[in-house]
Amino acid sequence: MTIFEWITALMPIVSVLILLVIMRLPASIAMPLSLVLTAILAFFVWQLDATQITAAVLQGLVIAITAAWIVYGAIGMMNTMKEGGGMNAIRSGFVTITPDPRIQVLIVGWLFVSFIEGASGFGTPATVAAPLLIALGFPPIAAVVIALSADVSAVTFGAVGTPALIGIGNGLSLDVSQPEAIEFLTSVVLQTVLIDMVVGLFIPFILILMLTRFFSKQKSVKPAFEVLPIALVAALVYSIPAYLWTLALGFEFGGMLGGLTGLVILVAMAKKGILMPKRVWTFDGYVDELDEPLEQPTVKTGKRELPQWKAWAPYLILTIFLILTRTVPFLNELTRSVRINLPDILGVVGISTSWEPFYSPGFMFILTMIATFFLHNMSWSQVTSVFKSTTLGIGGTLITLAASVPMVRIFIHSENGGAGLGSMPVELATAAADTFGGVWPLVAPWIGALGSFVSGSATFSNMMFSSLTTSVAESVGMSETLALSMQMAGANAGNMICVLNVVAVASVAGLLGKEGTIIRYTLMPMIYYVVATGIVGVVLATFFIN
Repeated sequence: MTIFEWITALMPIVSVLILLVIMRLPASIAMPLSLVLTAILAFFVWQLDATQITAAVLQGLVIAITAAWIVYGAIGMMNTMKEGGGMNAIRSGFVTITPDPRIQVLIVGWLFVSFIEGASGFGTPATVAAPLLIALGFPPIAAVVIALSADVSAVTFGAVGTPALIGIGNGLSLDVSQPEAIEFLTSVVLQTVLIDMVVGLFIPFILILMLTRFFSKQKSVKPAFEVLPIALVAALVYSIPAYLWTLALGFEFGGMLGGLTGLVILVAMAKKGILMPKRVWTFDGYVDELDEPLEQPTVKTGKRELPQWKAWAPYLILTIFLILTRTVPFLNELTRSVRINLPDILGVVGISTSWEPFYSPGFMFILTMIATFFLHNMSWSQVTSVFKSTTLGIGGTLITLAASVPMVRIFIHSENGGAGLGSMPVELATAAADTFGGVWPLVAPWIGALGSFVSGSATFSNMMFSSLTTSVAESVGMSETLALSMQMAGANAGNMICVLNVVAVASVAGLLGKEGTIIRYTLMPMIYYVVATGIVGVVLATFFIN
């Protein structure tokens, strides 16, 4: 590729890093600028015709609407819980388990996020967990960074196995109705989980480390090291059950049941005081060192106390909706019976999209909101307040999504231009394979992370690069299963910083315009995960797996 072709291929990545992370522009400004730059360069340098670019933009706009539907539901759910008193009650309930934010990070930010990722995926975990953390007294920026950074290990499983089933399955053109295809995908997932047992072992600790170092008054790492043992246990009570559940039931349920098993174990340990810190730490310091006693949250809605079961019931209802519609054939078919199809937009073959509005997590959020109106005995004025604040709060998100997603679709659908090049991500990945094929275990995680960062989905990343990964593995004599697991782990890490997820959770937390700041924080655990995965891959490829 020429220098201008390199600049064009890198533009969606470089522009986001420069405009969002370095210049700190709000995403509502940075992403439209990135879209314009990418479209102009794609037209003049990649020589895509105007019809192809327009089709990609239209596809992106439809996908943006589907993402906004989820964000709208998540914001509405949060507003409903606030208005009805559920958030105050949940905060009180967690304080009875543990008032220590470090342990709350492990329960809500790590294991609850893993459970929701395994149930629904597609950016839902952070939009659910961040408001809970905020309700517990976390600063909004801390809640968002923790929720995004924690959503990594369980991304292997995604929404009941989607990253493997749809991502790798379609990427390699596998017939997933055949037992041998499922057996192969299961082996890739299990290998990825084994890698995560090593790499992900330190993710819960890193979450706490960021919490105490960047978001507390003292800005010290000492409080994090005090809970290192329980943080390591929190990682293992997820990963080991996830592996065992996958062996027993298949990769569709590993993340969901792994997260649930870990939640039960860790909450029980917290209640019994096993491995719990000797002193309670808060964002202002240790409780026994504070001038004033630890504030006990009120648990009121109107004149009545809201019981814990009522406070938590909406999340249980949401989880049941998500699980049933993805595992019960009748409900799965019913919710997917309404499908909006846009095949070959503007006649451009291969640029198609579809939307199943009633299968989307967004609809599950809406149903849960309606159920909560009755469950929490909310007044009509409270209900109208929820919808008003939710509708007003989605505006900035729509602008950002309407620019960022079309930019990504131009990037992905940039093949067959007059320059005679493949799509931009494939050209970049192929160049990396030609240059670093001999050390592919180090490179594969970065390729996977790149795919998630620009596409907004680990599933799409796996779909884009699985074929390339297996080709490189074959050429360098590396196990295909190991190579794919390295790419998959990298895609999981890229999930922490993808613009789509960042914008969604920033909207829910009221942090629109702070996307660059969020990415700067989440880059740290993302880089750790990718680098550590590469090192583990080299060791496995060299000494254990041919």
